[in-house]
Amino acid sequence: MSASLHLDLLTDEERVSPNPIRLRVMLPLCGGLAVLGTAVWWILIAFRVHAATLQKSALEADLQQLKPSHAEVLRLRAQEQENAATLRQLTFYRNSRLRFGETFARLAEHVPASLQLTELRVPPPPPLPPPLDPLKPPLGPTNLFETVTLRLLGRAGGDSPSIDVNALLKSIGTPPFTNLIRSAEIPKGAFRQDTARATASRDTLLFEITCDCFPRRFE
Repeated sequence: MSASLHLDLLTDEERVSPNPIRLRVMLPLCGGLAVLGTAVWWILIAFRVHAATLQKSALEADLQQLKPSHAEVLRLRAQEQENAATLRQLTFYRNSRLRFGETFARLAEHVPASLQLTELRVPPPPPLPPPLDPLKPPLGPTNLFETVTLRLLGRAGGDSPSIDVNALLKSIGTPPFTNLIRSAEIPKGAFRQDTARATASRDTLLFEITCDCFPRRFE
């Protein structure tokens, strides 16, 4: 029986790997592709950073150009708010008006012939409190209403001056005066002698009637 002999006459350099692509070829190829991909990635990032920088510079330039317009818009808005506040206050004042014309016209019908009115006075309202911000004083009253007082001053002569004054006072407490006047009174000490006009036959008295009117409402 014979035995088969196998002779390996190939050297190590002549041996061929069973893989279709050799490792010594793949490693440099993969390394080159990785370096190329990294380089392209960095180029894209640099391009995007450059584009963002250009866009930022353009936006900053646009903002610099728009700053004067923005300041003008803010000034106009502040002016508009100030004008609106002024108009609102003027509307409040218009709504709070008390009309004394008709009352004074009817008052003449109730003044006895022995009386002479020398003054009709509406005292000014109390001063406004100091503003919280001195740079922005209020445009008008800070309260919702304002008290109003009417003062009637005059002289009374004749045989019964006090009776005539009381008759005028009573007339003021009736319509149509009650549409404007809530109450009326003769203050203590309001009757006094008019020494400049006193005569031997009759006395002339000075009198005052204080009327509490309906308040002015700012609404």
